[in-house]
Amino acid sequence: METAAAQTVADAHDVPFLGIRGITDGPGDPLHLPGFPFQFFCYKRIAANNAARVTAAFLESWAGV
Repeated sequence: METAAAQTVADAHDVPFLGIRGITDGPGDPLHLPGFPFQFFCYKRIAANNAARVTAAFLESWAGV
């Protein structure tokens, strides 16, 4: 949702755009954590770290092009 809004603005100004998102609410609870809010904050950290890794890998590979 937020990414689509950012892309709409980028498109309106002819600015290239790439969105990388970290999703925290997948199916089930693979770590079997206690409920909300503990679950949310734990998975939020995992999602943020994964998004940062993907972003860093993308930028590394893009710099080599």
